[in-house]
Amino acid sequence: MSNKYHQRVLKASSYYLEDVLELNLDKRAKEGKLSFILLNQPPICDAHCRRCFMPEERRRLGAKYALSLNESKKVLDDAREYGALCLEISGEGEPTLNKDLPGLIAHAHKLGYLTTLITNGHSLNQEQIVSYRDSGVTLIFSHHSLNSSKYESDNGTSGKGSFEKKMKNLDIAIEAYKGTIENINNIEVHRLAIHATLQKDNVQDTLDLRDYCHSKGIFFSVAPLAQLGCAIDHPEMKLEETVEINGNAVPLVKVPDILGDNSIIHSHSSAREIGKEVCGTCFYGASIGYDGNLLFDAHCGYEIGDKFGNVRTTPFSDIIKIQRAISQKLFQNIDGFCPARDPKWNNFLKKVLDEKVRF
Repeated sequence: MSNKYHQRVLKASSYYLEDVLELNLDKRAKEGKLSFILLNQPPICDAHCRRCFMPEERRRLGAKYALSLNESKKVLDDAREYGALCLEISGEGEPTLNKDLPGLIAHAHKLGYLTTLITNGHSLNQEQIVSYRDSGVTLIFSHHSLNSSKYESDNGTSGKGSFEKKMKNLDIAIEAYKGTIENINNIEVHRLAIHATLQKDNVQDTLDLRDYCHSKGIFFSVAPLAQLGCAIDHPEMKLEETVEINGNAVPLVKVPDILGDNSIIHSHSSAREIGKEVCGTCFYGASIGYDGNLLFDAHCGYEIGDKFGNVRTTPFSDIIKIQRAISQKLFQNIDGFCPARDPKWNNFLKKVLDEKVRF
């Protein structure tokens, strides 16, 4: 029994599939099955975070070129035929600002998907939160600090009350999701979480967020800052190879397990296949940009355009084959668990753009 790994997991994560449902994601992939489908929403957001993955040139596109609701539903239909179990809604922009999101989640629920929604929480309301809970959604609030002025300064929303809105909606979600924690084979399965991005200037804030989560019965996840998008223009946030926590030097790769309950993206199956735990949603799932292009993962690969295919024009059977090839090649060329957080990513991307890497 694999529950030796963690005492608690987040539903719809790789660890949930592996430790609770006891699935071998490597075996499923070799059978031609997806485990995850990621559908990014249009790059529209009410915040301008210093750490945002999205560069300004993509933000300016707004919903231009975005998949329609019917096109997104078809992606879910096709992915389900190829075994997809989990839908992750993240990536570009703030998903709750997309008018098609409720319809997308309802369709995913109808098909039996385990859905994860990552949101800043500003635009939620009680009706939506309850609806998402009843649709089986695992709800993740991205967060940065419990200090309101620091939060709004970092997110570019100073004076707009975004912190107050987030905390109010967190309270609503805590109440709505009360009773959704399951205990399966001595593993706590959670459907409500806070995810923090660790940067050089918010180490104590991250520790405070962890204490807050544990006091409220919320799953807590944390990952190191990614050097993409807006973060490139803010060197003051960049972490060294290790971060000092309570006097101890912690390697960045260990941050999710040491500071958080555990990683929401790491996969045990990938360690068996390639010798290290990497992002299971990337390695065993197809990441679809808001415009339909196949990406490397939720945050990496917009620069390649439709080089790997687009769900509007590429048969989904080919999407599966291409996804497997690019994920294998990706993790052969970077050291870490996530391309967005690996210093070798930009060099690898350049080789791909220069067509020096073949798939």
